[in-house]
Amino acid sequence: MSPPALRSHRLLAVPSPAPRLVLALAAVLAGCTGERGLTFVDRTAACGVTFEHVCGGLEKDYILEVNGGGVALFDVDGDSDLDVFFVNGSRFDLKPGEAPPSDALYRNDGAWRLTDVTDAAGLRESAWGCGCAVADVENDGDLDLYVTNFGPDELWVNDGMGSFAAAGASSGANDPGWGSSATFLDYDRDGLADLFVVNYLHFDRSRVAPRGPGSCNYKGQQILCGPVGFPPAHCTLYRNLGQVKFEDASEEAGIRKAAPGYGLGVVACDYDRDGWEDLYVAADTSENLLYHNLRNGTFEEVGMRAGVARSDHGVAQAGMGTDAAYLRDPRLEDIFVVNYEDDSNTYYRNDGDGFFTEITTQLGLAAPCFKHLGWGAFFADLDLDQDLDIFIAQGHVVPQADQIPSSPGYRQLNKVFRNDGSGRFEDASARCGPGLQVKKSSRGAACGDLDSDGDLDIVVNDIDDRATVLEAAGKPLGHWLAVRCVGVKSNRAAIGAVVRLRAGGREQARRIKSGSSYASHCEILARFGLGAAQKVDELKVEWPSGGAEVFAAGAVDRVLTVTEGSGTRIP
Repeated sequence: MSPPALRSHRLLAVPSPAPRLVLALAAVLAGCTGERGLTFVDRTAACGVTFEHVCGGLEKDYILEVNGGGVALFDVDGDSDLDVFFVNGSRFDLKPGEAPPSDALYRNDGAWRLTDVTDAAGLRESAWGCGCAVADVENDGDLDLYVTNFGPDELWVNDGMGSFAAAGASSGANDPGWGSSATFLDYDRDGLADLFVVNYLHFDRSRVAPRGPGSCNYKGQQILCGPVGFPPAHCTLYRNLGQVKFEDASEEAGIRKAAPGYGLGVVACDYDRDGWEDLYVAADTSENLLYHNLRNGTFEEVGMRAGVARSDHGVAQAGMGTDAAYLRDPRLEDIFVVNYEDDSNTYYRNDGDGFFTEITTQLGLAAPCFKHLGWGAFFADLDLDQDLDIFIAQGHVVPQADQIPSSPGYRQLNKVFRNDGSGRFEDASARCGPGLQVKKSSRGAACGDLDSDGDLDIVVNDIDDRATVLEAAGKPLGHWLAVRCVGVKSNRAAIGAVVRLRAGGREQARRIKSGSSYASHCEILARFGLGAAQKVDELKVEWPSGGAEVFAAGAVDRVLTVTEGSGTRIP
């Protein structure tokens, strides 16, 4: 094909070794160098993580080489510690007999020691990977792993002892396209976790010119072409049939009725509060999609009608990562999307009537990110003060950005936006300790409590670089409670459950989610910051199978496990 003369969604410069700004002394000084309750220290080297991501050549001649990979935090072996899984890419120029890059699994051995157990877990493989999501697809108590690839995706089945077996084509879920992100949800409420895969575009290297004379130009730099000019791709919905068997339900469920797009991020939510999970897809230069669950096994795409397909200026943006959360109202899930440079990220307020209003500027989230390019993004109460904050992983797509005076460059600092309690956000990144001064070109990002101290640590997959593991090392601003839900009638991991909590005069809500952010997966827990509150007044779980129960919370500052059917049923 002839390369399009339109804006590419990627701009990259040749990476050099990322600076290490964190010294051994940083951990000691963390409490006095960072924002109170928001101090992060780079633990990567100290904890033993040596994973380095690979994604094509360093000059980035093709679009396949720039999207990078995600990360998943989940308990692989049932020891209550979060383990870490990294998705890796590959290269075009592998030599005969050369071992291709592989994904990697690190077992959490406690005390900030992560051990590479990729081979022992059976997870060494050679696909050009991108994203990941986690669920208990068999309802056997073990969390299984799904990895999206350029080429057939793979479902890895957990044997319960820390080892995995590839289900392969027999699962029926090995989507053959270029998978970017994925998420599990029980869209038909039959007690089994179904799978939704976002595909990016159709790429054939033999039919596209590499970066160079005659290719695409961005701000005076010759860069790779895309995504515009490449055939867009459809998303795929797989219904879980049980026994590690899935069937493609995309046509009958109405997923393929929507126009194909350049999908990158996905999050499940229930935007209309009817108890049936919907799906939101962040897309790159094409319109974002909102699939409304019609409660009869089908979906209707309503993004334009609901006001979440484009920006407030009526423009289709270049979205990468996305998340949804009960932020302003414990009954309404808002949606946040991070976008390309020279554009703001986008915050959509749920108005409760099936429509959304963009309020990015009003919340203070527009100007601080306008020149930057976001990938992974998630809501989390990082300082445990009862308000959800935002983390954004940033990095340009082409190294040639380093030669553009108006660009912040290929490697960019990640950001933390602190909720000031009024619903507005302030960019607190510069005050969040040495871990937020690490500059790389970041992609997937996920959060979870790696050291079991109650606050949320962060792991980032950085393209063509060593991963970054950030410990939340500052003193939190409050107490906390994490709720692990176990489904009985619902899917075992209770994906889709909504946990509601009242404490300290505030009501909060969290959804148990599978994959979100960009190509990544955060801990499967409902984690609440309680501020000064030392007791929980009410704890309620709305199960994905329907119905709700109230549970006694007991002591705070702990992980509480609740099982469906063991609480007090709400009529």
